[in-house]
Amino acid sequence: MLIAYDGSESANEACDLVAAIMWPPASELRVVTAYAPYLPGFLEPDELFDPATPETVFGADREAAEARAKVGAERIGGPPATTTWAAVKGRPASVVLDEATAMSADLIAVGTRGLGPFTAALLGSVSAEIVDHATCPVLVVRRPSIERVVLAEDGSAGARTAAAVLVWPIFARSRVRVVTVSEAVAHLIGAPGPGRVETALDDQRRMVEAGLAEVEALAHSTADRLTAAGLTTEIDVRHGDPAHEIIRAATDWEADLIVMGTRGRTGLKRLFLGSVARKVLQHAPCSVLIERAPAH
Repeated sequence: MLIAYDGSESANEACDLVAAIMWPPASELRVVTAYAPYLPGFLEPDELFDPATPETVFGADREAAEARAKVGAERIGGPPATTTWAAVKGRPASVVLDEATAMSADLIAVGTRGLGPFTAALLGSVSAEIVDHATCPVLVVRRPSIERVVLAEDGSAGARTAAAVLVWPIFARSRVRVVTVSEAVAHLIGAPGPGRVETALDDQRRMVEAGLAEVEALAHSTADRLTAAGLTTEIDVRHGDPAHEIIRAATDWEADLIVMGTRGRTGLKRLFLGSVARKVLQHAPCSVLIERAPAH
């Protein structure tokens, strides 16, 4: 696992969650901090004439980043997992993504907001870029535990790979609530004729009930697979806007984590994330783990 760390309160929350998880003994937890490369434009004109200035500035930035990374690693602790750290020069998002690729990371953990100027944003730009471009699951941390987990299931390939994440040993003690949402709505074409109002309402009701029955069967199927894998599961079947209902389900249950795929059935491949995942990531009251749909 790679932990993106910049010393912010949000990054500390990510470290605290990582520290609270029961990791298998062979796990490697690597804390990575990025620091900006030396840019002459940030110096005063008279400093540009001093050959020692660039090296002094660069050295100070590197030392500060190393100290920061050590703090993050110490916050996580030691055994049974192996905890390492690194301070790497470059853009924060690029550094995290490159380091994750280099270590073949199974998971990246990030905070929601960093030390940038827009700290009031629901999701910082660095975290958003990491989620968009990572080739492994990304855990955006907002809660200090993963005891209650909502799995957003829509029958898509992304949802199936997200469900597979829950069989990892770190979720062995988690309770999982499988949430499915039906969007089935009957649209009448024109006004019903005389004596047809009741029939039209019956048609609408049947369509909604059929949609609910479909997603309920999907929820039971997924819950049964997770139960067979040793997890404690239950289901929550809802009707309405998927993103809204997933967030409501997590809020109502006081969930610690939502696990979901990056893309549902819409197939909008021009987007890095599907619209539902994007909304949930931005507005969920808890941590969110985003898993990428498998490549064709």
